[in-house]
Amino acid sequence: MEISGFLYTVILTATVFAAFITSIANIIISLINSYRLKQIESQKKINEIDKYRYSRLYELIINWHKYDSEIKGETVSKMASCRLINLFLDDLGRYEIAKPLLDECYTEKLESLKIKCENLLKDLIDVTAPESSCTKNPELIKEKYFFNGEEFSKLLKNSINNQLESLLSGNAGV
Repeated sequence: MEISGFLYTVILTATVFAAFITSIANIIISLINSYRLKQIESQKKINEIDKYRYSRLYELIINWHKYDSEIKGETVSKMASCRLINLFLDDLGRYEIAKPLLDECYTEKLESLKIKCENLLKDLIDVTAPESSCTKNPELIKEKYFFNGEEFSKLLKNSINNQLESLLSGNAGV
């Protein structure tokens, strides 16, 4: 009877030991799966954010013309001059919409050019004001403002297109 009792004890001990090892293995597997699930959820959130950024930027491109100011002027040259003056202001409105959706590498360049254009616009307003005592050349300031406004417009369009491309390829923020 001693041998059968010993055998039962060995079998029960082996069974408890196997259950213990199995439970440790299950805990490790659960932790690994939990970690993987967190990674998947994190990637899903990033993908949702990128999808939102892409759709908002694409919507901005589609509705680009809606942010243009009204065309004013009696002659073609007055209309063209008005459009050139308003070009930066129109694009500034577009930029304010696009800014939170763009990566930092794009906004840094746009911010510096924006400040430059805003300063030129301020100088242009100061020079062309009727009570102005400014000695600066208004035509030179206007020319610089138009040039930098066009550069801002080009940079904004290129930045949005590059951002859309990187979001589409999955390289956003890189």
